[in-house]
Amino acid sequence: MANTEELKKRNIRSVLSCLGDGKAWNKADLVEATGLSTGALTQILQELQGTGEVLFSGTAPSTGGRRPKEFVLNPDYCHVAQLTITVLPEGYRICCKTCNLNGVVLDERTYDSTTCTEQDLVGAAKAACAEDVRIGIVCIANPGVSIAGKVVVSDAEGLAGADLAGAVTGACGVTTVVENDVNAAAIGLWEDFRTESLALLYQPARYYVGVGMVIGGRLYNGASHSAGELRYLPFYTEEEQDAALATDPVDLLAKQLATLNCVMNPEVVGICVERGASADLEAYLRYIPREFQPRVVAVDDFDVKIERGLAAIARDVLLNEREEKR
Repeated sequence: MANTEELKKRNIRSVLSCLGDGKAWNKADLVEATGLSTGALTQILQELQGTGEVLFSGTAPSTGGRRPKEFVLNPDYCHVAQLTITVLPEGYRICCKTCNLNGVVLDERTYDSTTCTEQDLVGAAKAACAEDVRIGIVCIANPGVSIAGKVVVSDAEGLAGADLAGAVTGACGVTTVVENDVNAAAIGLWEDFRTESLALLYQPARYYVGVGMVIGGRLYNGASHSAGELRYLPFYTEEEQDAALATDPVDLLAKQLATLNCVMNPEVVGICVERGASADLEAYLRYIPREFQPRVVAVDDFDVKIERGLAAIARDVLLNEREEKR
């Protein structure tokens, strides 16, 4: 009996994972993608329509026979509060967006803070949850390293040591996830390419480079969530990195990209630079032999990539919770 229930959970997750891409799927495509029989798939779709998680969206154009029915994930089955932090010349800006499961922004509020503390983020999350009772998860993009919802390092120094997930969940009563902002953006970029391996390098104006990595369609954090923190490479002191950012930021990033390529060798690398960006993306590949060079793309919508990544993280967490509750 237990095996049957576990199999059903996996089958439902497979269907919801497909629908989680925000597109309409017909039964034939879902059967091919999940390996389920038509009968089993039909039963799952009926159950998910009954719970309100999946919607019948209409019929597709005929290819010669009956017009196939199409189904989508119900984007309003649960809403997500997304919190991001921007470092300003003096202080910080917290942006709180309420989104549906497809990442469409439904509401947006900003809060300026001189320190950016745990209380600031809790207050923003509480306000969002009070306004929208459908919010079932809060996703926070931390510009630094977090482990199990606790902030280890952050460009917003007032957050260091904070148990953000615990504080927000305690105040709002919903699941809270804290992820590195570059990691979230890397997931958003991966959705554009869906390659086996991908990395996103982000060089902010005031702090050091961070990298998000996606391998096999999954975010790679490393054993202690420090994977991609190239600021800790031992080749430069912080003072030397400051000097390099001021005098030749393109060369500094090229060396960091070469280091990443030696270790990960990703198929695609997205580059987002706030200061000293090169219009010639080939400049960042100067230390990598041509036969080993990844495809390099410019990322000029970093905030949008974060939003898409946080939406994907929210869907994945909600799928896991759904399995546990069944």
